Amino acid sequence: MKIFLSTCTAVILLLSFIVAGHGAVGEEDSGILQNIKRGQKLPSIELSAVNGLSPKSFTPGNGKPAAILFFSVRPDFRKKRSLALLSTLSDLAEQYKTKLDIVGVYSDSQKINVVKKYMANASLNVAVYNDRQRNTYNEYGVFMMPLVVLSDDMGRLHEVIPYTYNIREIVEGNIKFLLGEWDREKLINALKPKKNIVKSKEEKEYIRRVNYGRIMQSKKMYGQAVREFSTAVKLMPQLIEAHVGLGFASLKTQKYNEAEVSFKEALKINPQSDEAIAGIGLVYYRREEIDKALVELEKAFIAAEPRLEVIITLAEIYEEKGDNDKANRFNKLAVNKLMTLYEQRWK
Repeated sequence: MKIFLSTCTAVILLLSFIVAGHGAVGEEDSGILQNIKRGQKLPSIELSAVNGLSPKSFTPGNGKPAAILFFSVRPDFRKKRSLALLSTLSDLAEQYKTKLDIVGVYSDSQKINVVKKYMANASLNVAVYNDRQRNTYNEYGVFMMPLVVLSDDMGRLHEVIPYTYNIREIVEGNIKFLLGEWDREKLINALKPKKNIVKSKEEKEYIRRVNYGRIMQSKKMYGQAVREFSTAVKLMPQLIEAHVGLGFASLKTQKYNEAEVSFKEALKINPQSDEAIAGIGLVYYRREEIDKALVELEKAFIAAEPRLEVIITLAEIYEEKGDNDKANRFNKLAVNKLMTLYEQRWK
């Protein structure tokens, strides 16, 4: 019998766990994989290749680093990201040739012809294995796609990288680190956000208003937060942070139409904004437009750092739909994220 916990039950159990004074259930270095911690050996892959019927195998390590892409082509937003990332890794495979192993694991039960066609056109340098039953997906403990898993030359887990706008920069930086071309300091510096050193008076006031709005929101002073974010929007309407902040402040005060307008303005600036997509999904959910909410929240969930509220809301939606397996899975993720936040407060 499968055990199913409602969202409320999961949160209550978590709070009881904390109050009882128990230690942490996870470790900071566990990465995103559920079954493998950083530094542990990655299992071999025993699957048939997409372009062939004979069983093949791949073992991470063998004296050189490896990159393993877990991907699917459903729904369409995941297909777009997966195939783009497959092309990126194909380019890196051509660039690094024998210094690096790059393979793909197609963890989907349908549309294998889409992948075959794409490989023929744009991804000739990446061997792709057919994980139709999600055996490898489950063995590794993957729970979002597309996802790049990097190992060192001994086959030990080095890093887990979800899809993001600068995914190539992050993956290639880590590859250079694993190959010894970069040290840790150079990798960290290369991935730091670029700073705009010279700021105008208007920019400084915008930043001050946004930061103050965030402080007000953290203190649950939503009226003041709305005022600060609104002022920031007027100062620099072309920047996204104030629109997103205003959207979430309006959401907290149940002004759903105003929140929707703010999030849609943010999406005009950046259609891939994970925060704005999450906000739109939460607005739809609060208005009981469940199907529309589910589409947006599923998109928001594959962000590098999905919002806790997104995970909890997805658990509630699947619970309402009677899909206990998915609801329980999202509940567990919510508990893990809450525990991480709890641990961070004591570090």
